[in-house]
Amino acid sequence: MASRRSWRIPALILSLVATVFLAASVPASAEGRGPSDDSRASVSLDAASSAIPTVAQPLVTDSANARSVLQGSGRKAVATAVATSGCGGCSGTATTLQTVSVQPGGAAIADNVATAWSSCASCSSSAISVQIVTGPSVSTVQVNNRSLALNAGCSACTTTAVALQFVVVGGTQRELTATTKSIIQQIEHDLGVKLTSPAAQKAAASMGPSARREAAQHDADDAAARAKSAISSDLRPAQVGVRVEVQAG
Repeated sequence: MASRRSWRIPALILSLVATVFLAASVPASAEGRGPSDDSRASVSLDAASSAIPTVAQPLVTDSANARSVLQGSGRKAVATAVATSGCGGCSGTATTLQTVSVQPGGAAIADNVATAWSSCASCSSSAISVQIVTGPSVSTVQVNNRSLALNAGCSACTTTAVALQFVVVGGTQRELTATTKSIIQQIEHDLGVKLTSPAAQKAAASMGPSARREAAQHDADDAAARAKSAISSDLRPAQVGVRVEVQAG
């Protein structure tokens, strides 16, 4: 009679296998600190705010504040702010602030998007997204910055989307101080107030789309200049590139 051979797996090997399996199945840190992180978390790092008012909740504000660290070629960080109003008298304001530190090791990608949409009467939608990207050189980061504002079937409504992106090259340090981040958040808040206050909405409603965009552009340019000054004073970089995209409906 043929005998059955018994196989015994040492407990140490079983422990190692279990450890590897668990490590592969647990998501990585949201900050994407390096190549040891799970690729699902580090390849695409998002910061997003979304404001969608309703009849039951006609006034909605949402904000997001995130820090991302990108290391290695092809890593991507995305900042988005989306505001949508679809009810009469409603107001939605979304603001996002993302700081992205690009480490040496290949080109990374940073996208910044603000989108606002309104389809209602006497309502408003405002989206503001601010992304600050720091890196050792321009060649280490590919940036995209865009905004979209759309009115559909609107009556006396205002819609504004502002995307501000700062690309900081070189400098005495890689991270903004907490004080500077607080200053930039206040600048972003002030811009939101300028775009969404009752007085601003009343004035904007009496303007045509071109005039509304011009007014929003002026406020956005002022906010960008103030933020650039704060960044430059803090990091003392070799260069600060500023991109301002404004759309108004």
